Amino acid sequence: MGKLKHNIDKGITEFFLNLDVNIIKESLKNEGVDVFNEDEKISKFSKRIKFMNKAIILKEKTDSLLEKIVSKFQEAIDKNIDKPIASLKRLIEDKELSVQFRNLDKLTEEEIKEIIKGKNLVDLMDELDGEID
Repeated sequence: MGKLKHNIDKGITEFFLNLDVNIIKESLKNEGVDVFNEDEKISKFSKRIKFMNKAIILKEKTDSLLEKIVSKFQEAIDKNIDKPIASLKRLIEDKELSVQFRNLDKLTEEEIKEIIKGKNLVDLMDELDGEID
């Protein structure tokens, strides 16, 4: 009996999924549902989901790029590569943080992130790619 009920439920669901939207809206209207209001709510919810999805994707890309830049700065500090170190020092001076971050070899990932925060990450990555390679 349980399998029969499951098959019937599945059949009804498939029927409504394949049914013309206008027929479903008409049925909902007959049941007293304000279809226009519901359409508006669904549209707003859909837009919010799309916006949040874009924001999450952008944040993931930004975080990934930030991690790459931090890694390149740390590599430059470890290998004592002059140009990236000079770029990092320039960023420190631009933010007037020279007293706080005067020992580059002791910088943590979080401190490097703080230093490069607010900078164009793509430009910074391009600059580092040219200096380290």
